[in-house]
Amino acid sequence: MTHETLEKAQLGTTLFSQALWDELSGRVARAFRMTEAEEAWLRDGKIARLIAALPFLAGCEDAERTAVAHLGTYLLSTRETKTYFTAQPGDNQSVLERLRLGSNFKGGDARIIERGLCLLALNMVADYKRDIEEDARLGKYNPIAAGAWDFEATVADLEYRIISIPCEEMEKLLPLVAVPMGYWGAPE
Repeated sequence: MTHETLEKAQLGTTLFSQALWDELSGRVARAFRMTEAEEAWLRDGKIARLIAALPFLAGCEDAERTAVAHLGTYLLSTRETKTYFTAQPGDNQSVLERLRLGSNFKGGDARIIERGLCLLALNMVADYKRDIEEDARLGKYNPIAAGAWDFEATVADLEYRIISIPCEEMEKLLPLVAVPMGYWGAPE
């Protein structure tokens, strides 16, 4: 058994190893000139890790490039430029519309990509639900508060889509039961 195979077996993953995540998150953190605390937040973030893992899990071409580009988009949505990524009424047509800037994949298994995007969307919807009062106080558009998305129906649809597409490695990275406890954005 090679060192890489042994490492993958120990981590319980086959397509997205801890070593690969450490390298990608470390390089992205350096590119964004993150502090040590911000780099730790990125490295420990289940949402960030899923975003980077998705092109690998789906078997996409240019998986590393796609992972880095999607992580960059994600970080832009959590930092000083996050106002450019906030929800707007034009996003109401689909919960997945909000993810379009970080969902460009070359090839790969479309069902695995769909599962990953639905997990990300479920996290986002949970954030909108959690932030209703704060968003109202800040005058920030919230599609759930506006009645554009029915929370329970949207969650049920996303959960059904996630469950109907099995992917054990993705479930290990971000278990469905952990999604509502996650947070999209960076620590304040």
